[in-house]
Amino acid sequence: MSSVDPVEILKQYWGFDQFRPLQEDIVRSVIAGKDTLALLPTGGGKSICFQVPALAMGGLCLVISPLIALMKDQVLNLTKRGVKATAIFTGMSRGEIDQVLEQCAKGNYQFLYVSPERLTTEIFLARLERLNVRLLAIDEAHCIAQWGHDFRPEYLRIAAIRPKLKGVPVIALTATATPEVVDEIQEKLLFKPKHLFQKSFSRSNLAYVVEYEEDKFGRLIQIVRQTPGTGVVYAGTRRKTQQLAELLQRNGVSADFYHAGLTAQERDAKQKDWIDNKIRVICCTNAFGMGIDKPDVRFVVHLEPSDCIEAYFQEAGRAGRDEKPARCTLLYHPSNRGEAERNLAMGFPPIETIRQVYNALGMYFNLALGSGQWQTLPFDLSEFCRQYELKPFEAHHALQFLHRAGYLLVGEEALLPSKIKFTADATTVYDFRLRHKEFDPFINLLLRSYSGIMEQYCKIDEYRLAAKLQILSKDVSLLLEQLQQRDLLEYIPKTDKATITWLKERMPEESVILAPEHYELLLERKKIKLEAMLQYAESPGKCRSQMLLAYFGEKESVHCGHCDYCTGMQEADPSTELLEELKPHLRDASEAPITFAELVTLVPFENKKLLINCIQWFIDQGQLQLQPDNLLQWKD
Repeated sequence: MSSVDPVEILKQYWGFDQFRPLQEDIVRSVIAGKDTLALLPTGGGKSICFQVPALAMGGLCLVISPLIALMKDQVLNLTKRGVKATAIFTGMSRGEIDQVLEQCAKGNYQFLYVSPERLTTEIFLARLERLNVRLLAIDEAHCIAQWGHDFRPEYLRIAAIRPKLKGVPVIALTATATPEVVDEIQEKLLFKPKHLFQKSFSRSNLAYVVEYEEDKFGRLIQIVRQTPGTGVVYAGTRRKTQQLAELLQRNGVSADFYHAGLTAQERDAKQKDWIDNKIRVICCTNAFGMGIDKPDVRFVVHLEPSDCIEAYFQEAGRAGRDEKPARCTLLYHPSNRGEAERNLAMGFPPIETIRQVYNALGMYFNLALGSGQWQTLPFDLSEFCRQYELKPFEAHHALQFLHRAGYLLVGEEALLPSKIKFTADATTVYDFRLRHKEFDPFINLLLRSYSGIMEQYCKIDEYRLAAKLQILSKDVSLLLEQLQQRDLLEYIPKTDKATITWLKERMPEESVILAPEHYELLLERKKIKLEAMLQYAESPGKCRSQMLLAYFGEKESVHCGHCDYCTGMQEADPSTELLEELKPHLRDASEAPITFAELVTLVPFENKKLLINCIQWFIDQGQLQLQPDNLLQWKD
């Protein structure tokens, strides 16, 4: 066990004097060497739960994360705090990866973020035992669960490296997991024994509201005008995000749109403008929000239901992270059910279509049969679909199935800057400069501008180099390509395209097999999850917060008091006479802590809806007090 006080680390690097509820228990569990699953709601401070113990334990913390954007964001935040962190992700060359691993082996970094598909590669396994890993952290751990809402097959690779880490504890973290997923995470990560810290999913400051609306656009304008502060509006299509932003702008609201079809530079700029309050409302698809920690979001509006409660809960949970009141509204219409069911069906193209997309992809990249394994190549879905006359929606989902089945890794779009490194030694470079005077000024500029360029990859800016030499940036690229052809350096041009990584050698399309868990069972699970979401939208007779909490296994929660159901009940306040009549019964039944459901059952009153309203009134007055584990007890 580390002798370093985690509270001191928290104060030194984050400036906080104490942990949030449950954080310290999680931190001390990890420091004690126990495998730990931390289930904290969105905005609950999951990162601190592994970053603090990692600093206390020393050595290297190996962090598995599914998204480049998440990795970049956390590496940047740690670096700003004076913590040495780096990352390996799709799109990096073998030389870059080797350099990062070598620096980690020398102890020059405290955190190494990697995407899960890298875990079983030859280069990673060859260095793993030299890395002095003291903690293995699994972010977005629900991705390992086939019953989860975002299953990623590459997460199943994690268990294979545990024997090589010899006693290194694991901390797995997620914001959304049902009881079934909680068990599956611990089983797949080889927890011995199972060890869960779970904070209630309850967000008492959030008002969950479902409104049945014919004119959703008109109602959206009303909500935005009536609710001060910044907000997020989720829509189902890219086109609709732009329409909504333009609608709000025409009505005097500063708004912008965001979706995965924009370039990485455009997305970064729009996201930054919203975070910096230069725009008030961001209209987006579900591509927006992961890793964003903006505390003062006062409203989140969904124009359509999400495809599962996990996704809805996570998206709505981006509101009110400062723990001040916020409103989460789903605008629903009966036609949404049919639309959602059709979208689900479209997301499961025929297996023959999936095989055709696989074959077209091989031709697109000009890969021979039996070749391509571990090649990462830039990919443009629109160009691919035009070239092979494919429907983009169908092709997108076909690629996702090939991803789940382990044939391909579909990488997210990310802005990767240009990088160079001299591969020739100093003597060779010097001799080249003497023999090729035309290159000497350019090489001299590179050596003066980027220290360490002879030993490691350095990020470069072609435009800045061009300005110094008074030439065009394309001419800088040409010079770098020429030096690469002469084996003097390696040049990796910048890209903001998505990538495809071939996890297996290209095979004939008829050899592509989708196991039942990657197609038939997945379809059945998606149907179950969608139906739960639609039931939430279509059930006005129960507290919204209670419905959400029950989905995540919290069966005994109390009424929230401010969802559309609860406020509807409160419109008719119980009479003073009724409250006085029920008071002794409630007091007697709750002398000892009792669940809300038991209290409703024990009190002899036939109108249970009115009884629940009365109980809520006594809770609001403080006479019925909420104890740990959501139990109620009478206090005079």
